[in-house]
Amino acid sequence: MVTFVLDQDELARLLGHQLDKPIQSIQATALGESSRETPWRIDFLHKGSVESVLLRYGKGCSRNEVTALRAVEATAIPTPRVLFWDAAGETLGTPIFVSEFIHGDPLLPAMKRHEAWAIDLYLDTACKVQAIQDVDLPPGTAETLEVGESATDVLNEAYAMIEDKDALIERAYGRLKETTPRLPDPQFSNGDLWPENLIVRDKILQGIIDWQHAGFSDPIFEFLLPFFLVPELRGLGIEERFCARKGIPTNILHWYHGLEFFDSLRWVLKVGKPYEMHTESTLRRDLEIWLAQNS
Repeated sequence: MVTFVLDQDELARLLGHQLDKPIQSIQATALGESSRETPWRIDFLHKGSVESVLLRYGKGCSRNEVTALRAVEATAIPTPRVLFWDAAGETLGTPIFVSEFIHGDPLLPAMKRHEAWAIDLYLDTACKVQAIQDVDLPPGTAETLEVGESATDVLNEAYAMIEDKDALIERAYGRLKETTPRLPDPQFSNGDLWPENLIVRDKILQGIIDWQHAGFSDPIFEFLLPFFLVPELRGLGIEERFCARKGIPTNILHWYHGLEFFDSLRWVLKVGKPYEMHTESTLRRDLEIWLAQNS
């Protein structure tokens, strides 16, 4: 368990100054996984009412996230506002980033229950985010954001990282190379378009969070990740609906599924443990099936 190491009195003074309101006390709660990159929910008391902000400090800070959030403020996409950013750590001795805390619930549970409104909201939001052009952002933003990997980059880097390239690896890599379709151009993304990062209340999107890896990347590869990792989302036609919305032929999905199996196998072989429910044996089985279907 990672301990909150910032001095809470100093933090209260900083927040009070930046928010222009007296703060009596604060409470820090770790969000997500407990690591040095863990974001913290800071609840503070102001005139008898509890208010909240999100705080990252130290290695959890990301200049890319700050750049993206400030840029997306110019669009219709709801996101948390940046309230304070000290990259050099001049204020509290460590880099610190404070943004609005978005209250609500993650979209994923409603999608797993196959609620139509949640699925429609996810599709609509993904398409709206990916429709943002560099001209829609403040000048120079596109050049400063992270450049995401293309699907071809993912394939080649996965192959290069696998040390023991057995027959299955060579066959799968060769087939993916030979059958690479015409890939879509990179499009804007928050870098982690995961349903848990869409916060909703009363079936209305309150905001998209976690923009550390925002940039321009392959729109299909990112969109498909939730369906690869969450079995409850498969077989509902959501992937096909996404392709239809984007004007992309649905037969391209088969190639991307093979890439997901291949890249995930690379990861499992590297770390020596499963990737969610995907193990080395299941991924090898899935690749064999994919190759048979693609023969």
